[in-house]
Amino acid sequence: MALLAVAGCNSNKGEEAAAKPAGSGAPAAKGAAEAPKGGEAKGELVDVELTPLPLKIKVRPGGMGAMDMSLDDQHKSATVDIGDGASLNVSEAKDDFAALKKGFEGDTVLFPFKKWAKEGPNMAIVQFENAGKTGYIGFMLKEIGGKKYVCKTTGMDGVPSAEVAEKNLKPCETLAAK
Repeated sequence: MALLAVAGCNSNKGEEAAAKPAGSGAPAAKGAAEAPKGGEAKGELVDVELTPLPLKIKVRPGGMGAMDMSLDDQHKSATVDIGDGASLNVSEAKDDFAALKKGFEGDTVLFPFKKWAKEGPNMAIVQFENAGKTGYIGFMLKEIGGKKYVCKTTGMDGVPSAEVAEKNLKPCETLAAK
């Protein structure tokens, strides 16, 4: 499951970048959803559909939208641009919150667990250290329509601080059924 969290977001806002999946040189994937334009007023948010998931999320307008990152029909996932070069990955969760946390605690390869930087009833931020560098990954578990979904910050190096991880998780609170 940790591999689903590594999809990054290209902060280049040019037309070329908008036509490609985040973090790749490949053409836009089938199922990529462009973010709605307009509504640039401070604090205004727009809905972005998280196809193939039956969900939508509220983000700032003008981003690159969402892209289907599913491995197969059993592992559905979407990554969404939330602005400022950041993105979130949303996927179906098979486990409860305690099991998700245990998975992060057991990671000794990709994001070697160091400690919990912050914990809540359905949200946590893990601090990890890899190759002498410290990073943070935030994740939140949310139940919608009787199904569990995990919303995580992205990036191979995580994010630079627990505060950034917490800020990037804010849009997860807006996850809702389409």
